[in-house]
Amino acid sequence: MTNDTYLVVSYVVCAALSIALGTLVYLFLRCPFAAVADAAPQHNLRSILKRLFPIGLLFPALLGFVSVSYQSCDRQTYAKIVESRSYLVQKNQEQISSTLLSIGVAVLVWDVVILLLAKLAQTDSSSQ
Repeated sequence: MTNDTYLVVSYVVCAALSIALGTLVYLFLRCPFAAVADAAPQHNLRSILKRLFPIGLLFPALLGFVSVSYQSCDRQTYAKIVESRSYLVQKNQEQISSTLLSIGVAVLVWDVVILLLAKLAQTDSSSQ
């Protein structure tokens, strides 16, 4: 397999892996998040949170994937980029690492949303 072919195949595989990782995290956290979202005092808020949750995990996964650039100071042309297989493998590893980091940050952001939701539910129940 030439480096040109490897670049295309590995890019598609890493993109698919990023989507799969985001989907797996969503599927794993979907039921617990739905239970927490159901504790929201307003029905509209529940619905919005449940609809935004998959987007809030898949979009960061894809964003992490596309945030890695193949161009650098010493490799600014396509010929120099595909010159070294080890450079391509390194960039694939960076893509997966960036995807995992983005998913981790997204989960932390959703944790903050859950904390705020719990505080809102607590405040709403104590005022009644």
